[in-house]
Amino acid sequence: MGLHLKCSVSVEELSSKYGPIKRTIKLIKARIALVKSDNGCLIIRITPIGPHSYSKSLGYIVSEPTLHKKFLRQGKATIVLVENAWKRFSNVTRRRSLLPVDVPNTSLSLLDELSPLRILPSSNCNSVPVSGSLTALDLSPIGKPVKSNSTGSTSRNLMSTPIRKPKNREGMQVKRPSLPIKLGTEESFSHVLEDMSNKTTLTASGTTEQARVISLVKRGVNVFCTGGAGTGKSHLLRKIVGILPPAETAVVASTGVAASLIGGTTVHAFSGIGQMLDSTTEPEDLSDSWITSVRQRFLSDHHLVARWKRIRRIIIDEVSMISSRVFTRLEALARIARDNYDSGMTFGGVQVIAFGDFFQLPPVVLPSVGTKVEGKFAFDSPAWKACRFQNIELQTAWRQAGDSEYYRLLNEVREGRCPFWVRKALESRTCTETNKKQTFHEATIRLCTHRRDAEIRNREKLESLSGENKVFLAKDTGPPSFRPPSSTFVAPTRLELKVGSQVMLIRNLDITRGLVNGTRGVVESFTPPSEGSFPEVRFFTSARGSIREVNLVVRPERWTATLSAGGNGGEVQFTRCQLPLCLAWAISIHKSQGITLDDVEVELSKVFEHGQAYVALSRCRSLSGLRLLDWRPECIRVDPAVIRFYREIRGSRTDP
Repeated sequence: MGLHLKCSVSVEELSSKYGPIKRTIKLIKARIALVKSDNGCLIIRITPIGPHSYSKSLGYIVSEPTLHKKFLRQGKATIVLVENAWKRFSNVTRRRSLLPVDVPNTSLSLLDELSPLRILPSSNCNSVPVSGSLTALDLSPIGKPVKSNSTGSTSRNLMSTPIRKPKNREGMQVKRPSLPIKLGTEESFSHVLEDMSNKTTLTASGTTEQARVISLVKRGVNVFCTGGAGTGKSHLLRKIVGILPPAETAVVASTGVAASLIGGTTVHAFSGIGQMLDSTTEPEDLSDSWITSVRQRFLSDHHLVARWKRIRRIIIDEVSMISSRVFTRLEALARIARDNYDSGMTFGGVQVIAFGDFFQLPPVVLPSVGTKVEGKFAFDSPAWKACRFQNIELQTAWRQAGDSEYYRLLNEVREGRCPFWVRKALESRTCTETNKKQTFHEATIRLCTHRRDAEIRNREKLESLSGENKVFLAKDTGPPSFRPPSSTFVAPTRLELKVGSQVMLIRNLDITRGLVNGTRGVVESFTPPSEGSFPEVRFFTSARGSIREVNLVVRPERWTATLSAGGNGGEVQFTRCQLPLCLAWAISIHKSQGITLDDVEVELSKVFEHGQAYVALSRCRSLSGLRLLDWRPECIRVDPAVIRFYREIRGSRTDP
């Protein structure tokens, strides 16, 4: 078989270069090898071991490979392959440096097990044209022994990163690409293969709004991207994360759940000072004692300082749930860590890219000792104003694309308005006492204002089912001396299921089949104990306005979270392995943030927070899928400070 690696493999096929996951293939045991076709194509071959739905090998044409090594110490790594690329090689003159490489579609294709390398004609092969002494063989560390006049070894082996420079037939070193971008140990290969056009091509689903945000990000200015629920903020954030060099970019979020959804870490963990970021023991945000403590923390940890000095930009998701105090202190400690505290550069010269909607759930703020809370939102911070953000508000409705009237209604609710036509529309979806107990749809989910109410309903519904209880306990790994908060992972610690249980996916599994975060279903059966006793779920997916059913055996998934360890600013990493399901007769409104639902019941009589009603109503794709159990116009409200803030940024907005 030659040199290969035996491991578990998860392959994610994207719908576009930076788009969402279209299909996922999981192989518990597989053999990976880097092989080469007869016509010079470099291929990653994945061969299943044992019983799998794929009896043949899977093959990927190597095109602009990116290697992510952040979790290499845990025995995990990610290889990213893209489709079309413009590549530059230093062995040709400047005039000939632009080589259009015709890359075939890199979607997964089944390979013949007996002859896996004969899959492409040479005319379409993604290889370098043979010119002089440079051949396709010279660019690959894999191949048959090469005759050489040099006195060294006559064969080459597959090397781990970094790859040794191969020798040409005359024994001379072949030059590697010489680009203005420096390749550090944490950089990826895609930044060596230079994007000569220096432009990001948006897919057909891209919008002018998204193009403006990406253009501003590439120009290095500070950007605040906002917009109502379902306008594509999360999709755009993931696209930007894919564009930027990972070694120079920090991706953080206000909560552990939000951070795990974007593959980042929490603000507290990345800051390096943990709970000092929002401690309330000092009366002022930037007191002398707090600044002294931060300086001492950085002096004692040069790795933390190096991390802050390495990054050139920070992406903050759900900035609307970050308090004014946290944002102020985060900006100050960035200047301290980068030795720019007394300079006029915000965040010490680091570019800030913030995403969030202040019309949705606000941050939780506790008053400092001896003072009252004067401003709770991040935009109340002097540091926010100093950042001089370019503000972009996304307007295109993706979630409610099929019901423009409902999207117009949600825009009124978002800004705290409830005119007569909105009231009449919502009243038309309000249940009477006679039909409150009727089932709206088999997969209808209830949104509750309080988590306890959702837990009680789920427990009652589960106990009403007959049959055996199946208990699935999460497998957590991390420091035994530190216990993460229960809200760190979206996956539950303990999951009880029965046949007939209503469940919801909490992770994207297969977008092409509609198996995405928020998809509901019913447990039909369990696999035999020899196969893990995993649940087989009948999911209800939405396709072109109709509901279709998809059956799937759901298996455990893995989540990773990096958290701050106490007040000393250290950080710890945890992983959780659990079924990507939760009981879904009911969930809290807070937990529903970020998901899309087709049929939903909402009870709003106990609303206690600004924006809570808007978050609940905006989960639904259409008005016809909404059922209100109770509500009153007073439930729709928004913080006056948020209204003033958006009036200001809308009035000062200019085209970039």
